[in-house]
Amino acid sequence: MVLTDKYWGGIIPAQNELTDMDKSVLNDLESYPLKISASIEKHRYKKALGLIMKLSDLGNKYLADTEPWKLIKTDEARVQTIMNIALQITAALAVLAEPFLPETVKKMKTMMNYDGVIWSSISSSNIEAGHKISKPSLLFQRIDDDVVETQRAKLKKSKEDAEAALKVVTPQKDTTTFEDFQNMDIRVGTILEAEKIKKSKKLLKLKVDTGIDQRTVVSGIAEFYKTEDVIGQKVSILVNLAPRKIMGTESQGMILMAENNKGELQFIVPTNSSDNGGIIA
Repeated sequence: MVLTDKYWGGIIPAQNELTDMDKSVLNDLESYPLKISASIEKHRYKKALGLIMKLSDLGNKYLADTEPWKLIKTDEARVQTIMNIALQITAALAVLAEPFLPETVKKMKTMMNYDGVIWSSISSSNIEAGHKISKPSLLFQRIDDDVVETQRAKLKKSKEDAEAALKVVTPQKDTTTFEDFQNMDIRVGTILEAEKIKKSKKLLKLKVDTGIDQRTVVSGIAEFYKTEDVIGQKVSILVNLAPRKIMGTESQGMILMAENNKGELQFIVPTNSSDNGGIIA
């Protein structure tokens, strides 16, 4: 529309001699209404919208391949044909896209001074030569990258909040007795050493100062913590858990962890002033 306004004052030029490319584009144009309507009737709206985008791409590629802005200097008759065909595609889009982009189509029709045709009548001759279009303007406002990033961040947060709200909370376990609880000896400890256990992605071998001794504990936290990050970490440790061999290493206790809404493990941390060996009751 911009080039038609620039070269011919908005008057749609006639089609002159058609090339094989022109005929191919016009044939493709005539095939889209049936394909799009068939998709809509089958409630395949995503496919229908994809076909509309393909029709738009057909017009963009046609202009890119023919380069009318260069030809206008040497072959005005050829450019007249190119503009006519491009506007036939635009007129078709102004009808076919209406179910999906009604406000945008309304702007298109206003710029083209065009009311459209019945869907079944869409063809390679949708708008006549000699018809005058109005002064074209931008259909869509440019969105700056920082605005896009801000909206993406909002969507990401909304998604995370929704996932957190829908997260299934583990049901409470069977009721236990106070005597059973008293049997658990939970102490303050400090991680002195840490190393990965070979052939395991989840396990770390920890050396923990429990205040009563220094012992080895195997903990499944390797996916969430690096070895160098946990050295010096205060922990809550169950010291009277029966020893158990894990991946060839005997584990003498259990580090207590909490799982957040993202499924990440976090230390249940006593205060930094707590001494190793202090009983957590």
